[in-house]
Amino acid sequence: MAKLRSPNYPNFDLQGALTLAEKIYAKDGRNKVSRSTLAAHLGHESLSGPALGKIGAMRAYELLEGSGDELRVSEDAITAMKAPRDADVRKDALARLAMRPPLFQAIREEYPTPPSLENLQFWLIRQGFSEAAAAIAAKSYLNTISLVEEMNIEYNLSQGGEPAPNVNPPEQIALKAAVPNSIGKTMAGERELTTGLLAKDASFRLIVTGNIGVKEIERLIKKLELDKEILADQDNDEPEFMK
Repeated sequence: MAKLRSPNYPNFDLQGALTLAEKIYAKDGRNKVSRSTLAAHLGHESLSGPALGKIGAMRAYELLEGSGDELRVSEDAITAMKAPRDADVRKDALARLAMRPPLFQAIREEYPTPPSLENLQFWLIRQGFSEAAAAIAAKSYLNTISLVEEMNIEYNLSQGGEPAPNVNPPEQIALKAAVPNSIGKTMAGERELTTGLLAKDASFRLIVTGNIGVKEIERLIKKLELDKEILADQDNDEPEFMK
């Protein structure tokens, strides 16, 4: 029987991923390190499925930056880990990191306020997740949102669809995950830059805000390349709970 695969998602919540990043930072600071070195810092003898799952989670939140075997802890990660608890810069960094995973952006679009665990799990299953993966992804999202709420960070969109202050850069490029039966309308301040087909049963819409030029497009390309590497990691070595 063919193994049911699930869309990409971080298998740790943000707090758990930050704990992993702390171990990397304690060993190597902001030095560039290889994936095998990251695995060793995390207590693994090789780039096993569990090791790649941890690295993938940190990269999904962008706690790690770079590519290939030149990865290092990001500035936002250091701020979230080391800044005083109530400092605005820490709250800002946590707000940004919490919404880095594309899946979390899609959930936030579907549910403006946090849904129940059961409701979110059912929605994820409808998007193609296995039951086991849906349970893990739902808990990762809700625990991450709880961390944001505990810090009294405003992560909801304000009226008119504009991002709340300090959550996203002023000239944000948002590649929104395609959701079946979605209305597909842009909100105030947004415009559709391009659309297209990715496969027989997959399509995309590129929604942007602000002034978009060559520099912003280059940043988007780098972000997509990072997402591609994360997906490749999970395709080659699935975490144990997916086997």
